[in-house]
Amino acid sequence: MMKKSLVALAVLAVSGAASAQSTVTIYGLIDSYFGQTKGTGPGQTGVSQTVINSGGLQASRFGLKGSEDLGGGMKANFQLENGFNVDTGQTPNTSTTNSSIFSRQSWVGISGGFGEFKIGKMWTPFDEVKGSGAAGFDANIFAPATNVWASNGYNDRPGNSLYYMTPAFSGFTAAALYSFSENKTAARSAGRTTAFNVAYSAGPLAAALSYQNEKADGNAAAVNYTQLNGSYDFGVVKLLGAYGRVKNGTVLLNNSTANPQAAAVNTDKTTEYQIGLDFPVNSALTLSGGYARSKDKLPAAGGDVKRNGYGLAALYALSKRTNLYAGYQQAKQTQAGVGDIKITTLATGIRHTF
Repeated sequence: MMKKSLVALAVLAVSGAASAQSTVTIYGLIDSYFGQTKGTGPGQTGVSQTVINSGGLQASRFGLKGSEDLGGGMKANFQLENGFNVDTGQTPNTSTTNSSIFSRQSWVGISGGFGEFKIGKMWTPFDEVKGSGAAGFDANIFAPATNVWASNGYNDRPGNSLYYMTPAFSGFTAAALYSFSENKTAARSAGRTTAFNVAYSAGPLAAALSYQNEKADGNAAAVNYTQLNGSYDFGVVKLLGAYGRVKNGTVLLNNSTANPQAAAVNTDKTTEYQIGLDFPVNSALTLSGGYARSKDKLPAAGGDVKRNGYGLAALYALSKRTNLYAGYQQAKQTQAGVGDIKITTLATGIRHTF
């Protein structure tokens, strides 16, 4: 009887130690705003629309993430994340999320001294650094490049992906992803998405070069995105900047919240840049503003398309997890022989993380 009791206690001790080395976290972000949007010019309604929407700064989401200590510095990791709209409680209505339980991320992987490996659905290396040089807190509705940059149309989190990130070496990291489209037929080879980044961060300086190549199928022309982002923190102010190019991209010439049925137009090449500043007024309040520009070279007659925009935003921390924000963004598109299109957004909202 004594031996059985000792065995049972030993099993419980081992089980307790193993469970203590595993962690699972429930987390989320809830972001909603009240504001007005207006689009004027060809394809726009010209009506000022009052809205309560979700995701002014960042898209709302909830999820599970966890890790298990495998020993020897290795860990098994996972993440399951779904998006939702605060104003309606529904999953965002896009073709990629209508039937998805975890529309944003769903992956499992291993990490250690060799870096980190993931398999499933996750953010591309291009997406991971794309907003690092953006003013307006890279907010969905306040960033200067909103409704301006052609590169906003990239695929940020393709499924069926393999991902690897190196460990940090003297401030440098690198990451790569390959996504299988799984649409091979007898008449065509399968499409794919490839992406990588190389980033540096040390002291006040941060910089990242990223690239993404998307091919719908073996017969389609690939769309290429290249971008360089950087920032330098002077203490009293932080300088932000980015430069990028898109080849064989697609732009929505009449894109706005007021006019979701925008016309897609193919481009030969797009050049785009933005510059901005973050100004911390005090420990709770930060102001941010910037300017963005984009120029499309169209394959057909009709002249180049130029877009520019600016965004101004304020972020106030009520606590470590709750922020109030407000801002204004305007984007303008000009094309020879076509009337100017102007899109404006004015809003205030709240973001809470848990």
